[in-house]
Amino acid sequence: MSNNKKFVTTRKGTVLKVHSTVGGKWTGMRAAKSRRRVERLQGLPKSRLKRMVWRLHPKRLAAYWFSRDGVIMALKITGLLIIVGVVAMLSVFAYFRKDLPSITDISGSNLGGSISYYDKTGQTLLWQDYNGVKRVPVESKEISQYIKDATIATEDRNFYNEKGFAIRGIARAAVNNVFNKGGRQGGSTITQQLAKQTQSWTEERTVSRKIKELILAVELERSYTKEEILTGYLNIAPYGGVNHGVQAAASDYFHKSAKDLTLPEAAMLAVIPKSPSIYSPYVTDYFDKDAFTARYQYVIDSMLETGKITKKQATEAKKFDILATVQPQQEKYAGIKNPYFVLSAKNEILKRCSDAQGNCSAGGWKVITTMDLKLQEIAEKVVQDNIKNALSRGADAQALIAQEVDTGQVVASVGGTDFLNEEYGKINYSQWNLSPGSSFKPYDYAAFIENKSNVGAGSVLYDVQGALPGYPCTIKGLPPPKGNSNCLQDYDFRYPGPMTLRYALGGSRNVPAVKAMLTVGTDKVINMANDLMAVPNAYKCFNPGADVNTATKAEQSACYGASALGDGAYLHLDNHVNGLASISRLGKAIPHTYILKIYDSKSSTKPFYQWKAPKGKQVIRPETAYIVNDMASDPRASYLPAGFYKWHNY
Repeated sequence: MSNNKKFVTTRKGTVLKVHSTVGGKWTGMRAAKSRRRVERLQGLPKSRLKRMVWRLHPKRLAAYWFSRDGVIMALKITGLLIIVGVVAMLSVFAYFRKDLPSITDISGSNLGGSISYYDKTGQTLLWQDYNGVKRVPVESKEISQYIKDATIATEDRNFYNEKGFAIRGIARAAVNNVFNKGGRQGGSTITQQLAKQTQSWTEERTVSRKIKELILAVELERSYTKEEILTGYLNIAPYGGVNHGVQAAASDYFHKSAKDLTLPEAAMLAVIPKSPSIYSPYVTDYFDKDAFTARYQYVIDSMLETGKITKKQATEAKKFDILATVQPQQEKYAGIKNPYFVLSAKNEILKRCSDAQGNCSAGGWKVITTMDLKLQEIAEKVVQDNIKNALSRGADAQALIAQEVDTGQVVASVGGTDFLNEEYGKINYSQWNLSPGSSFKPYDYAAFIENKSNVGAGSVLYDVQGALPGYPCTIKGLPPPKGNSNCLQDYDFRYPGPMTLRYALGGSRNVPAVKAMLTVGTDKVINMANDLMAVPNAYKCFNPGADVNTATKAEQSACYGASALGDGAYLHLDNHVNGLASISRLGKAIPHTYILKIYDSKSSTKPFYQWKAPKGKQVIRPETAYIVNDMASDPRASYLPAGFYKWHNY
């Protein structure tokens, strides 16, 4: 022990100062800290750069952060970050919450209502779509446990344990979206999806939208039980077509109540909300059977992994042909005027808003189409007057599209001769895969002129009988049934020899058209046609035997020389007319549209959507377009779609 009364020495040799003041203790601590700092910095170089390298040495960094001073500093930094984080979170919450309403209703009452379609004047009602949203809310006890389990297993496995949102899901979606792995993901929980639906939000994926979604999801969790939230979601979820809510979906797809759904039926319905336009068999224009099957099996596997079904049940459900049990969609077109045009407009709405939680068919809308009633009446009369002529040529249906060239607006559309025909009346042939025949030839010559610097309307190609790719021409003469020739033939079975492009197009000669395509390459011609139509993969070919209107991408094939004549390749008439209109726009391609304006129930004066033709893409040079238009104005070019002649007349 030390003799000094102010100090005590312990057995270990530590000297302790007794009866020290608080100030003295603080001074001692600072002095000790300074000594430790001096000891740590022994050997510190004089050069500033060397000092930095010296300090960042891993051993010195480790020695500091695991020392008393390092731990204290870490605690200070952590505390400061926590305070800053809490303040920032509260600020963000307050900023975004001020613009959000309180959620007092999760019944989905904001959905529903009709969609009214009008001509471009907004005065003539074409169709009151009372089935814009079909929804029948039911209580939780009226919903099959299978659909509850399937929905949770597929959409949000941690539903009962989370508090409205899942950090892991949000992080996974963010990483996926940044690196574009497997398409865009939202990372939304069932609660978030319900919050989004109650606000009639679209699928806009912005940081501010996601923050608002999280805020409402947390409030939903505070206000409602998990069972109420799940029931609310199942009563509002989109199940394809007009169906929102599991009861309406069960009634339409299977003609039964939601409480009676079997495992395969529940699994099928759980597939659809992810993307109704792809997975719903009712959205026939875009339904992807292969994608549906893969998603259906994923739902079954998810239920098995979460312990909701047995392996035997999963095996049996996968073997079951669920699509074969789907009932036909109920008729809902009573009173519709100009049905083909109106349904084309509806298809455009569905296509624009095909995301899983999009609310574009919610109803309560007034849709102003681009239809010009006078031109529509003329178009319908033209089709009806031509029925006998079509029948005499072996055709049982016709289609006609008229487009305003400058704006891309479709002003008249007739997709068939008899909408009420039970066999084929509901087929809209203006949006059906059809072979364009000789009307495709302007694309051949446009590509030929565009890709050759010394080619014009007066350039010469030889219309002679001979071998071409796809046409070996080893047996000359007439084709079957009058002969057995395998050569490419012209319609008049003559071969006049050299002729100008102007005459070849005006006379619809086959041999020059194929030669023009082969000279620049089939792919270049088809790519140009697609660009002019402003639709990717609009002109395509399929494997032999494939149903061209239900075929998947796997059944598509490369196109060959015959596609220059519109033979063995397919497109939609409205896309085709738009492609030719792009030539009439001097080579500038813009998308076509059937929709002019859309008003919601909240505003009858200010539309929330209005068509504005984009600047477009200059696909071919104006001089090339002018030459092709000049060639097409030849009176012999009567096979071309109306509206392609003389672009300067529009």
